[in-house]
Amino acid sequence: MEKNNPVTEQIEQADIVAKARANKQTIAGVSIAVLVVIVGLLIWFFVAQSGSRKADEAIGRADMEMNDSIAQQLYAAAATSGYRSGNRAKAEMGIRLYNEGKYQEAAEYLSDCSLDDNIANAGVASLEGDCYVNLDQLDKAVSAYKEAISRADSNPQLVPFFLAKLANVYRAQENYAKEAEAYKEILDDYPNYSAGQLDIRALYERANAAARN
Repeated sequence: MEKNNPVTEQIEQADIVAKARANKQTIAGVSIAVLVVIVGLLIWFFVAQSGSRKADEAIGRADMEMNDSIAQQLYAAAATSGYRSGNRAKAEMGIRLYNEGKYQEAAEYLSDCSLDDNIANAGVASLEGDCYVNLDQLDKAVSAYKEAISRADSNPQLVPFFLAKLANVYRAQENYAKEAEAYKEILDDYPNYSAGQLDIRALYERANAAARN
């Protein structure tokens, strides 16, 4: 068997050592990168949990407060949080401000609100639409009611109710064809919907007649 040249052996050993060192550096670099990600995630988790707890505590104090003025201040403070409780505080602020006739402020809270429940989200969008109606911003009201309809997920009570609101806005805009479409959707898709004293068929026929003129 041919013996290796001492010089060749030294070169091969040096090459092996160099590769091992390079591999070690690569592994170390990857390990450090993974460690940074893990540490970052842990920091995010604990900060998020801490922030969520603070938001929960803030809205809890607001829920328990008997003085409406102080409660509203607490809800406003909780609404600055982006967590679940913060979003519920935004909804609460929107409702309170709407009832006070402060429609622009209410709309701002409601437009920035995102709740976990689709039906609750539909209600938020509908109330936002009501704000815009009161502000005579009818195009925005149309968009909000359409969003409410989308969020309501074919709920047989809510969707036709929102469609009737949408039809009213179209009538105010003198867009009778769209008004008729909204009422027809109620008649076709929600025939069992009861709107109290409203006669959806008669409203549809009125809008349809106006659209033809």
